[in-house]
Amino acid sequence: MQQAELIDSAEKLKELESAANDGFARAQFNLAVCYEQGKWVEQDMEKAIEWYKKSAEQGNLNACYLLGSRYYNGDGVEQDFEKAFENFKVAAQKGHIIAQQFLGECYTFGQGTEQNLEEAAEWYLKAAMRGSLEAQVNLGICYSQGLGVEQDYAEAIKWFSGAAEAGHPAGKMNLAISYFEGEGVEQDKAKAVQLMEEAAPYMADAQFLLAQCYENGEGTEKDIVKAKELYQQAAEGGIVEAGEALEALQ
Repeated sequence: MQQAELIDSAEKLKELESAANDGFARAQFNLAVCYEQGKWVEQDMEKAIEWYKKSAEQGNLNACYLLGSRYYNGDGVEQDFEKAFENFKVAAQKGHIIAQQFLGECYTFGQGTEQNLEEAAEWYLKAAMRGSLEAQVNLGICYSQGLGVEQDYAEAIKWFSGAAEAGHPAGKMNLAISYFEGEGVEQDKAKAVQLMEEAAPYMADAQFLLAQCYENGEGTEKDIVKAKELYQQAAEGGIVEAGEALEALQ
């Protein structure tokens, strides 16, 4: 995957602009990054989008992916899931790993295209096999819930474990749930709590689940004070149920 080559002087900026205007896709992509990040130019998302488009039209995969991402999130352009999907698909079909992961999400939630869980699982698999931790987690969820694939807890554990071992918080949280419920592994609530502890600093969902464990004394000693702290953190992270649980403990 290409990496942006940010210029380090005004002179190199002129060279980059000249190459971009001459139609070199790589230069157009790098100039777009400069405008997006405000490197040696005044930050200007509109100009960044213009250069991403020109580069993407010539087949630059990073430009296709980043343009899709901007449309997906509404960064510098009006949010447009259809255009996001189109750009992700172009990049994904040519092997862009992150675009493959996002294309899977578009198919999962029907964003910019009709919902198709089988297609979603296929794209997650492509990205997961090439090392995308996010895709590994999403593929694990597909297997654990039978979304687009036959439900297979053992396969889910394989993908959750891989992501968790690489330090991915969502991988740890989903593996924790598997241990807590005994799905695909022997039930081990203490192991589940350990994994939740590791994921909690990064995920409000994990904070909420861990708080429940402390409140009910599952996998750990009961600790209402700790439960309140975690519910508070989760509530601040946007988990509505955490706020309700906190009120119930007051």
